[in-house]
Amino acid sequence: MSMATHQALHNDDILYCIFSQLDTDRFDYRRDDPHHSERARRGALARGARVCKAFRDIALPVLWAHLHNLVPFFRLLPTCVIVQETYLGLMVSKKCIYALSNGSVPQEKITRLRYYGALIRVVAWNNRATPDTPGYHDYIQDPSLTQLRLLIGEAPSNPILPNLDTLSWKLTSTQEPSSLSILMSPKLKTLRIDSVYDMGEWQTFLEQLLVVSLPIAPGLEHLSINCTAYYSELRLSPEITCPISKLVLLRSLTLSFPTHETWNEIRSDIMLNTLQMLAPLQRLERLQFRPGHIVSGSMVAASSSPGDPLFPNLQQLQLHQIRCGPPTRALFEALRTPSLRRLEASFEYRNSAELKEAFATMACCFPNLQSLSSIFSYNDEGGLFEIEDDLRSPLAEVISPLLAVRSMEMLVILSEIRPRHTVGDADLNAISAAWPHLRNLDLAGFPSPPSLYGGGGIGMASSAAFAIRCHDLQRLSLSSLNMKSLNTSRALTDDEYPRTDNPLRSFKIRELYGTEGDCVRCGRALDRLFPHLNVVENVTSFTPSGSVDTTTAYAQWRSSHALRYKLFSTILAYQNARN
Repeated sequence: MSMATHQALHNDDILYCIFSQLDTDRFDYRRDDPHHSERARRGALARGARVCKAFRDIALPVLWAHLHNLVPFFRLLPTCVIVQETYLGLMVSKKCIYALSNGSVPQEKITRLRYYGALIRVVAWNNRATPDTPGYHDYIQDPSLTQLRLLIGEAPSNPILPNLDTLSWKLTSTQEPSSLSILMSPKLKTLRIDSVYDMGEWQTFLEQLLVVSLPIAPGLEHLSINCTAYYSELRLSPEITCPISKLVLLRSLTLSFPTHETWNEIRSDIMLNTLQMLAPLQRLERLQFRPGHIVSGSMVAASSSPGDPLFPNLQQLQLHQIRCGPPTRALFEALRTPSLRRLEASFEYRNSAELKEAFATMACCFPNLQSLSSIFSYNDEGGLFEIEDDLRSPLAEVISPLLAVRSMEMLVILSEIRPRHTVGDADLNAISAAWPHLRNLDLAGFPSPPSLYGGGGIGMASSAAFAIRCHDLQRLSLSSLNMKSLNTSRALTDDEYPRTDNPLRSFKIRELYGTEGDCVRCGRALDRLFPHLNVVENVTSFTPSGSVDTTTAYAQWRSSHALRYKLFSTILAYQNARN
């Protein structure tokens, strides 16, 4: 007896809704099963495609839409072979390197290859995947791209991946700069190029690769070029910036070339000249600029009206290795825009006045700034490697010009090993008064000035005022907290330490001043101020492990973590009693 197919299975929209549930993009990689579920999903799609033509036409596009790499695509060719196979770790992860061998390929195989190539939308690894996922380490050797070009012939108007939207490629060879262009498509929107190794001819190779490949994708919106080799000799030359400047639809640009050179060799005026070359990118919204070496000899700044911002729509800016001074002022003034919301920068300074001037320039050029993450690095040219406590200046004095920017929601400042500034009660009060909508504050790298109660650290009264003013706070990280400042002569009052509904979840303290007896009263006060604090993670991280069995080891643990363990376990006890 024959059974009639359900009418719903004749509807392509319904079939797509069913098979799209197996899309690996929707798969949440969980710790208990990081790779088998993905394999099961792909296997179900493959089996569904074999049922009938109606299922095939819907399941195959879902199965091939997102590839981690091009290994499955190249394996469609009979000449694709494994040239190297190794096991990683404890024989739980395997890496296979594939290449195309010499030999002819029937035309029907080329036609089949083009059919599947038209289904591919994304070639990029899922960031949620783990190294244990099958195929994580597999890749195709770069020379195989050139061999593929020879197989399918030169056809710029007929790309092998005509519908490709996103491409992430790791360069492993500098033999043929035009090899990547075979994967490029006019529909490409996102391109990420990574250099895993410090290749000898990387400079010339990258220049030629960009000149050949970028014109194929004029509609590119996101471009990222990363060289992960720390001792790379890559230089940001006009041959690199010129083809990038022609991508006028670009919205996100990352140029990251790490270098081991000193700060003095990377000048802000040369950095500005390089950014002026990219002035045609008027739609740019996100810029991450880590130039490493810069070649400025033949650079000619693009024409722009005086006073106009280089990138008027810029919202996120990340700059590395900036030395405070007049060139940095000119750099920020050229990037001046009210649209900037997030800034990440690393500064080198010679004195506090120079650093304060940099913050004043930031406040003037970016009046609507909401997030600032920066790193301070002191210039030791004068030989002053150490600094006395009484010579350190309050951080609030340095960042005082920035306090006028009322839109600030996140402030993260990392200091050098020997910080030249302190964070005390006055600094915390100034920050909370200026930025009531602060959500994230991290100043853990700065010590606190000496306290009247002995030791150092932020006082409990300042912590209470901070909790009341910054009612949107979610993350707080400070160097120290002075529990002795809590008055032990009378009970806690609602006026001093009210029961707030502050949403703070993460509270990190490096050092505590006080005794275990102070932890009880301080924990009760903090529970009033921050009732939603997540302390379970803090308590478990400070718990002595089973290896702490010797007297010396336990003494070391007790001196560094015992007070914090006592404080957070007290807060947890109050939370349990309250709930």
